[in-house]
Amino acid sequence: MALRTTQPAEWVTTEVPCFAVVGKVNMGKSAVLATLLEEDDDRIIRISPEPGETTRCQRLSLVLDGAERLRFIDTPGFQQPIEALRAIRALHGSQTGTPGLATLQSFVDEYRDTGEFEDECRLLEPLLQGAGILYVIDPGVPVYDSFLAEIEILRFSGRARLALLNQRGEAGAVHEHEWREHLGKAFNLVRVFDAHRARFATRRDLLAALNQIDERDREHLQTTTALLDAEWQQRREEAVERIQHFLRTALALREHGHYAEDAPAPEAAKREAVKQASRRYYERIAALERETANDLLRLYRHTAVQAEAMKGFDDDLDLASDETWRRLGLTRQQLTFVGAAVGAGAGIGVDAATFGHSLGVGALIGGLGGGALAFFKGDALPTLRLDMARIGPLGGQRITVGPPRNPNFAWVLLDSILIRYRQILSRAHARRGDALLEGEAGDGSIARELASGPQKALARWFRSVNRVQRDPEQESAAFAALLAVLTSIEDEL
Repeated sequence: MALRTTQPAEWVTTEVPCFAVVGKVNMGKSAVLATLLEEDDDRIIRISPEPGETTRCQRLSLVLDGAERLRFIDTPGFQQPIEALRAIRALHGSQTGTPGLATLQSFVDEYRDTGEFEDECRLLEPLLQGAGILYVIDPGVPVYDSFLAEIEILRFSGRARLALLNQRGEAGAVHEHEWREHLGKAFNLVRVFDAHRARFATRRDLLAALNQIDERDREHLQTTTALLDAEWQQRREEAVERIQHFLRTALALREHGHYAEDAPAPEAAKREAVKQASRRYYERIAALERETANDLLRLYRHTAVQAEAMKGFDDDLDLASDETWRRLGLTRQQLTFVGAAVGAGAGIGVDAATFGHSLGVGALIGGLGGGALAFFKGDALPTLRLDMARIGPLGGQRITVGPPRNPNFAWVLLDSILIRYRQILSRAHARRGDALLEGEAGDGSIARELASGPQKALARWFRSVNRVQRDPEQESAAFAALLAVLTSIEDEL
C-alpha cells in the first residue's frame, strides 16, 4: 500500500529506511514505484508519456500491517547534469579529494532560491538528509555524457546506491553492457527490472536487494520482507476463498419461470418459459464470474481496472466441438477417470463421451462470452436440469432450471476463473491506459494440467456441492488443492 505526501516536514527519518528515486526525465521512475508499491491510481503515482511529469519531490511509503516500512522519495529528473557537475566542482575548488556531502550542501545553498538548477537542488535534498539512492535508467538508451555526469554527482553523496536497469520489453536492453560497465564502478548494486512486467517475486527481490546496500537497515528490511511474504500468502488464501465461493454459488444456482397450462399452445409456452429461464440462468452465471474477477482484482490492488465478460469462443460451440475440448474443462478421458476415481460411477464417463445433450457447456461459454445467447438451436432445449411444479390453486406450472447436467460444467467454471487469476497476476501496476481486464482464454485449460490428486479432491468437492452437502473434510481438501494451483500459476509466470 502506498501513502503519498508532497510536503513533509522532513524527507528522511531514522525510523524508516528511505530511498530517493533518482534518474533523468522519462526513465520510468514513476512506473517503477507504481509496480513496486502496487499502486495504479494516477492520483497517487502519475505515469505520463510526456517527459517532465514529476516536477517536485513526492514521498511514497510502503505500508504493511498498518505501519510504514519503507519510504521512497520520487524526485524530479536531472535537467542540467553536466552544468551542475561543473558548478559542484567549482565550489569544491582546489580542495583535496573529490567533492562530498559538504560540497553538495554548498551547491544546494548556493542555487536553491535562484531558479537555476532547481530540479537538481530538489533531488539532492533527500540525499543530504540521509536517503539512499535508487537510480533508474533505461538500458535501451546509450550512455551519454549527461548520464555520466549524473552518476558522478550521485557518487559524490557517498550514500548507499542501487542502480536499476528499467528494461522496457525484450528489445529494451541493447546498451545494458555499456551501462553495467559504468554503473559497476559507482554503485553498490546493479539490478534489472521491468516495471511493466514485474511479478511479485521480482518486486520482492528488489526490496530485498535494498537490504544489501545498507547494513544498518538489515534487520528492519528482513522484517519487511517477512511481512510481504505473509501478506502475499494471506492474499492467496483469500483468493481461494473467493474462488470456492464462486464455484459453490454457481453450482447451486437455480433460475425459475412459469407458464400457463391453459395457454393456446401449452408446449410452445413451456419451451419459451424454459428458454427465458435458461437465458436468465446463464446471464447470472456470467455476472457471477465477472463479480469474482473484480473481487480478485481488488484483492490484488488493481483499483483502476474492471473485468469484462469472458470471450474468445463462438456462440454456437458445444461439447461436440473439438474446439471446446481443446480450450476449457477436462478432457473426456479425464472426466471418465476422475468420475470413476471418486465413485461417481461410469455413467459420468459415458455421458461425457457421448455428450448427452450438447448445449450445456456451449451455452455457458456463450454466456461468458458477453451474454450472447445464440446457442439455442431451433426448438432444442439446453441441458439444464429441469423440474416442474404446479403453482397453487390458480394453476400453471413453475419451472426450475439449472445447473447443466454435463460433469464438465464445474471444470469449465474453474478454468474460467483460474484464467482470470493468471491474467491478474500477470498485470503490473505500472500499466496504464487500459481500464478493462479482457476475458481472453489465454493458452487454454489450466484444470486439465492439474495432477490427479488435486483433480480428485476437486471432483469430490464438486460432487458434494452438487448434492448440497457441506462436507468440511472435502471443503478443506479442495481449499488445499486450489491453494496449490494458485501457487503453481504464480510460479510459472
